Amino acid sequence: MTPNPEAPRPGTYRHGVWAGLQRAMAAVTALFAVSWSMLLVSSGGRLAPAVLAAAVVFTALAAALTVRGALVRLGRHDVWAAAGVSLVMEATFAVERSSPIVVGLRCEPTVATVLLAIGFGPRRLAWPVSLAVIGAQIAASWPMDGPAAAVQGTWPVLAAAVAAAVLGPLLRTAGARADAAQEQALKAGATAARARAQREAHHRFQDLLHDEVSSALRAVSMPGIAATQVRQACRSAVDALLRAPAAPGQAADLAALLTRLTAGGGPPLSLEVSGGVLVPAEVAEAALGAAAEAVRNAVRHGEAQTLKVRLRGDEHGFVLSVADDGVGFSPAGVRVSSVGLRRSVLRRMADVAGTAEVHSSLGDGTTVRLAWQRDRARAVRMGEFREAVAETPGRMASIRAAVGDVRRPLAAVCVPYLLATGVVAALHTVRSPRVSWLMVWYVLLAAVTVALLVRARTAIGGRAAAAASAFAVAGAVGSFLVIPTSGIADDTSWPIGAVTPLLTVLVIVRPPWEALLALVLEQAGVVLVLLTGPPFADSWGESVAKALPALFAPALGVGMGLAIGQTVARLGAVVMRANAERAASAASESARQAREAMHRRRLADLDEEILSFLRRTASGEFSPEASQTRVRARMLDLAVRDELHLPGALGRSTRELLGAARAEGCVVTIQSDADHPPPPDLLRSLLTCALGTGPTPQDLILSVAPRPGALLVSLVTLPGDPARAVALRKALTGTSAVVEDGAESTWAEVSTRAADVMAPPAAVPIDGDSAIGAAAAG
Repeated sequence: MTPNPEAPRPGTYRHGVWAGLQRAMAAVTALFAVSWSMLLVSSGGRLAPAVLAAAVVFTALAAALTVRGALVRLGRHDVWAAAGVSLVMEATFAVERSSPIVVGLRCEPTVATVLLAIGFGPRRLAWPVSLAVIGAQIAASWPMDGPAAAVQGTWPVLAAAVAAAVLGPLLRTAGARADAAQEQALKAGATAARARAQREAHHRFQDLLHDEVSSALRAVSMPGIAATQVRQACRSAVDALLRAPAAPGQAADLAALLTRLTAGGGPPLSLEVSGGVLVPAEVAEAALGAAAEAVRNAVRHGEAQTLKVRLRGDEHGFVLSVADDGVGFSPAGVRVSSVGLRRSVLRRMADVAGTAEVHSSLGDGTTVRLAWQRDRARAVRMGEFREAVAETPGRMASIRAAVGDVRRPLAAVCVPYLLATGVVAALHTVRSPRVSWLMVWYVLLAAVTVALLVRARTAIGGRAAAAASAFAVAGAVGSFLVIPTSGIADDTSWPIGAVTPLLTVLVIVRPPWEALLALVLEQAGVVLVLLTGPPFADSWGESVAKALPALFAPALGVGMGLAIGQTVARLGAVVMRANAERAASAASESARQAREAMHRRRLADLDEEILSFLRRTASGEFSPEASQTRVRARMLDLAVRDELHLPGALGRSTRELLGAARAEGCVVTIQSDADHPPPPDLLRSLLTCALGTGPTPQDLILSVAPRPGALLVSLVTLPGDPARAVALRKALTGTSAVVEDGAESTWAEVSTRAADVMAPPAAVPIDGDSAIGAAAAG
């Protein structure tokens, strides 16, 4: 219990730990209220008026503390009230020495005050108040029981005080640690979302380059296309580039967006749509782009005569198909490095957790089938958060989330109790050597309890828990074979309470019903022994009242453990789900910002060179019929193609170097079988050495091929040039590069390190006509 903690923030683990401690306190005072109520009912008129009044006051106080602990915040006023009632009661017991109140009952007001003072009172007064009421109890018991018994009677109070003093700081620290861990989880989730969003935005931009920009530049460079269609293609490309990425969560009607599809002057296109299909905007954008690319490929490569687009679905999902009657193709003959359907269709849908299938064979046309389901997409998007949001975490997982290593707070509660009980057991063994076997039993019980504590962080098996419970219950009940039944009224019945630490451990780390069943069996066994033995009080009710404090000793520990364990586990589960939802929300916002930043950065990489050319052509300033415009469009299209194969790896200076080489007649061929390029510095260094040293080569071939954990980059220039080879060797010093030179060619090969390669997304298999990975060359 935490001395006077600061007001905790709602929804945090510290707040949950505090609430759990309050409920534990409520469980303790509820048992106290029951035991004193039984005393009042059974004693009749035999209690002195002063003792009767004190008993009534404490019973009412215990009931009030039970209600307040369960519903409102306990504080210093409760401490002062409990301390005042405890002092008055001890004074009453000191005056009324013939009172029938057994020592177990006399301890309860002191225990309640100590727990409240240390757990919920002002820090500076916690121990002074505790020592005051403990001293009052000793002073009141001294004349009746003698000094040794008076001091010995305080062991339940001292055990409770030590446990409360140690448990509070541990739980508070553990709660703060759990809060910090959740904050780290939020940051990690946002970081992962930014990376994912950047990758998706990068893919989207690559698709725009291929679908819109390259198509527009190709239309400009090719003769025979109407000027109006060329300008429309340029305007469409500019609009697509400048359009911001779709915001997550925004809805769009895919059916309405599909009306934008055209065959670009190709064969007739029929559109069949049944009703509106409201889906997230990013999903609609991906599906529209994928369908548009399928239409372009059908016109450009498939020689289709008719095109049919069909949409079926609702807000829960859709299936969109694009079918043509063209020549078709064989998926087995598609190059992995092709960037047509593979990137513009398949990856587009994969980025929004959808699927794409391409059915095609030579002579039978092609059908592209796009599908998306909201439930499946939600499961994919939630990723690591889905389990926490949709599933209830296990009990121990929740407890560990709330308090970290559960062994520390358990040890704080159990070890002081084990030590105090050991002292009492030793004293009784010295007084009555004939019960020495109980001391042996207790030593073994303590060892078993410690062993369970050590295993509490990982797991305690059901068989081990059952065996430990059976051993504890058998010893507690069997102790009355040698202890007189009258011993139930004092600490002679210490074996009953000795099982408390073990059951407290089990009620927290195992299913609670197991410890509760063991507790019930122990209580029932003790009651059965008492009922079958000689009476030790004037009436049955009085016997029950005197036996309740001893029977409640283990019930107090189990009740407190159950309250703390259940509350912390419940809070841990709730907070884990709440933080998962917060993390998903934060991740969504981070993703939005990352998409916009990536889009702006890639747009800036294109410079005004390409955008300006497209704008001027769209406005009519540049005539598509002019040879200079066509040549310029062809050169820019080649630069865009380079960017498609090596996304984000070619800066402006490198593109200018490649453009100048092409203008001088160098045939530049870039091939990439990898979804992600090697480090940009490496590529720029290779190309700068190859094109900036010696005469411009006739041919330059740059290829990138994936290898396990790395990428293999090869550069070949024709013809060979010794100076170029020297420059390449110097630039690649310190790497595993191989550079060779001859009359026909200069050749360099270098393998990047695994740490320098961005992990590619999961590969999409290609498997015959129904493969979702089939793609036509871009």
